[in-house]
Amino acid sequence: MKEPLNKPRFLFAGTAKAGTTSIYEYLKQHPEIEIPIKETFYFMRDVLSKNTLPYPRQRPLKELILNPSEYWKNYENISADKVVGEIGTGYLYYSQMSIPRIKEMLGNEVRICIILRNPVERCYSSYMHFVKDLHERGAFQESLIAEESRIQKNWDFMWHHKSVGKYAQQVEAYMSAFPHVRVWLYDDLVNNPTQIMTEIVNFIGASPKTDWKVEKHFNPSGQAKNASLQKFITHENPLKFIIRPIFRLLFSKEKREQIRKNAKNSNLVRAEKLTSSDRAELKLFYENDIQKLSKLINRDLSHWLSP
Repeated sequence: MKEPLNKPRFLFAGTAKAGTTSIYEYLKQHPEIEIPIKETFYFMRDVLSKNTLPYPRQRPLKELILNPSEYWKNYENISADKVVGEIGTGYLYYSQMSIPRIKEMLGNEVRICIILRNPVERCYSSYMHFVKDLHERGAFQESLIAEESRIQKNWDFMWHHKSVGKYAQQVEAYMSAFPHVRVWLYDDLVNNPTQIMTEIVNFIGASPKTDWKVEKHFNPSGQAKNASLQKFITHENPLKFIIRPIFRLLFSKEKREQIRKNAKNSNLVRAEKLTSSDRAELKLFYENDIQKLSKLINRDLSHWLSP
């Protein structure tokens, strides 16, 4: 399949658990912006094509876009007046693998967007991402201890809780490879979402918008109020095999995912806070990397290391 006339002009490279889902939902409010699929995972296909482990240790191959024709198909027949893009979460972490693929498909002038979260908070949120779906049953420290083994076994990058937060080298790789790279902070998105959305829209080349609806945050972390209900929603069971064909007839894939997420989120309570000892350990682990990142993006990040 040939390249579409209007291919992605902007790409969020990551990072995971830093507000990318909220940004995606907010950008859909803009009439000029078209994001036909939130995450294709295409540019990190080299690692995903080896997936053989069951979900959620790895993503099902049938849900991934692994060849050029499948990738371009998402962007065919999009009108020329649209600003087209993709919101990714893993391209930052797999920067060395993804950057050559991005250049090959989208060229050097694509606008690279990056949003970063305090790596200590991001690490714990990543862990809680699997706790809320009852896929992670062990304690936080047990998960961190198991991380290296999971990486060696090629578990999905979302399980690489500590490793994903080593941002400096990842960001530097993109800044060296592309002329148009912009980094935002999750803190700013939470505190002033309208301002951040205005900056993003300006950077990617869409018209200004002032009436953003940014009250809702998407893809929250938490713990299940009712474990049995959460297990029914997030795990396979015989009843779901019966009702799934009906749901597929009645609702689009995007609508089905929205229903599933709403059901999960309505069954959540606030997660237990990260302990002071775990926080101190993670700050020490990230300290040098945060200092390098601070110089790289010219932002004071000392609050990430403060008590």
